[in-house]
Amino acid sequence: MSSRFMPASRKKAKARVALAGPSGAGKTLTGLKLLYTLTGSRTVADGLERIAFIDTERDSADKYAVNPELPGVGDMTPDEAGGYGFMKVSPVRYDPRELVELIDEAAVAGFTGLMVDSLSHYWFGPGGVLELVDRFARNHGGRSMDGWKDVRPIERAYIEALMSFPGHVVVCMRSKQRYELVEGSDGKAKVAKLGMQPDQRDGLEYEFDLVGDIDQEHYLRVTKSRCDALADQVIHKPGSELALQLLDWLDYGEPPKDVDWTAALAACASREDLLVLWQRAQRLGKTQQLRTAFDARGAEIAAARNAPLPVPGEKLDQALTDAAGAASANGRQPEAAGAGR
Repeated sequence: MSSRFMPASRKKAKARVALAGPSGAGKTLTGLKLLYTLTGSRTVADGLERIAFIDTERDSADKYAVNPELPGVGDMTPDEAGGYGFMKVSPVRYDPRELVELIDEAAVAGFTGLMVDSLSHYWFGPGGVLELVDRFARNHGGRSMDGWKDVRPIERAYIEALMSFPGHVVVCMRSKQRYELVEGSDGKAKVAKLGMQPDQRDGLEYEFDLVGDIDQEHYLRVTKSRCDALADQVIHKPGSELALQLLDWLDYGEPPKDVDWTAALAACASREDLLVLWQRAQRLGKTQQLRTAFDARGAEIAAARNAPLPVPGEKLDQALTDAAGAASANGRQPEAAGAGR
């Protein structure tokens, strides 16, 4: 039996950065500085072409923008123009399913940088994850655990959309002081400060290459880094220098191999084939561009077999989860025949 294990090799990649901090720390400006360098933007016109901004902070991003209609501004650097160029959208509700749509739209439009400021709104804001949990829980007699069961696939879908965006991603998260009741030396309960923590679900930082906390003196403390050179750094008013270090690390390795997706999709003869190929597209950050093609091939396979077939996105992710659960229950690994690796 042939092994599915293959030699590991370093691949070029795109940045996944998360910045957390309180109001006034400088998350938005830091994110724009990083994205300008990561995307190779030098002028206002470059930024307008390359950077998509999802602004949940009541249009606060406008404070860092410049009017691109002014004569000559497009050819200026941000320092010369006194502001940045970028394209933005300002949602008023924060349903994570709509975030997936916006990420898809930015990918299809060809933006090479994406900023979400702040991602925390998709956790606690109107229509966000916590509100969805309450809404779904009411459908189950108020049982919170059942609400989470319905919302977890939605949550996984927007995180996957962020991670598979085919460009650089920077997200900002609000931080707040966390507290915990502990037992004091006298045996009485007391309130202990746990420090500033992002207003987001626990464990989200595992998804990013670089995570940093910014304080109100504008110091960035790197709390998680896959790039060893950046681990534990403390940087005052970070910007292009940090981004260049990150780029040096990201660009080291082989370029991702081109895939003939038309041929690969045509070779898929079963649900399992399509699911495995979808996973490959996710690893290469190609899901946004290929979603329609996967849908079409899935419909062809389903029609040929006269059976329903999950399609890319939330339903496909759920199918992967179900398949893994079934395999685990049977004490074996799920089979995936016919898909290229």
